[in-house]
Amino acid sequence: MAWSFSPSAEHDPDIKVSIIANATPLHIAKKTRQKQFLIRETPKIYRTIVLPYITAIPPERTQWVLNILSHKTEVEKIIFEDPSPADGFIVLPDFKWDCTTISQLYLVALVHASDIKSLRDLRKCHISLLKSIRREVARVSMEKWGVGQDSLRLFIHYQPSYYHLHVHAITLEMEGWKGMSVAHAHLLDDVISLLETESEGVFERMTLTYVITELHPLWDALRRAQNTL
Repeated sequence: MAWSFSPSAEHDPDIKVSIIANATPLHIAKKTRQKQFLIRETPKIYRTIVLPYITAIPPERTQWVLNILSHKTEVEKIIFEDPSPADGFIVLPDFKWDCTTISQLYLVALVHASDIKSLRDLRKCHISLLKSIRREVARVSMEKWGVGQDSLRLFIHYQPSYYHLHVHAITLEMEGWKGMSVAHAHLLDDVISLLETESEGVFERMTLTYVITELHPLWDALRRAQNTL
């Protein structure tokens, strides 16, 4: 937190400052102002470009997620856990939330299953997991902060910032954050509905349209692939 110099500011922070120690080039690129482009990712583009990229990501890139799931770090922040290896998950506040300002409530659910990397991997067998996340996030949000299900927006990013399935939950009062924009955030309710109503492998078969930045490692290959559509 940061405060202005006014006498009344001691208990009323007006600026939030996030500091990332040992920032990687990916952290720097994410915070760098850069051009954005709309990409259409067909199933073929996913299989030939995106999936090999995900597979080649060093395991240490998401070690911090595994550390949370194994209770090596952030143990005191965990507000709910279902320990099931297949259908379990952990819910905790996102590091960007101060856990005080209710209008900015921001929770994250991290699934235990390490084979669900992104939206593309979701199948009908994951419906119960996603419904459980929706139910438990709403319950703890209401019990701890008085924010009910009808005041929460739950969504999954594609492309995500890290490839281990996680669900974001924020209050409807949060506005203007690009992370909840069209062509990035997929409402959890819509994801569940698609899995329930469509035939198996719907996200495997879909063409997904999203925004990508010019410094993203996938940008050059995806840009070239657009010419083949």
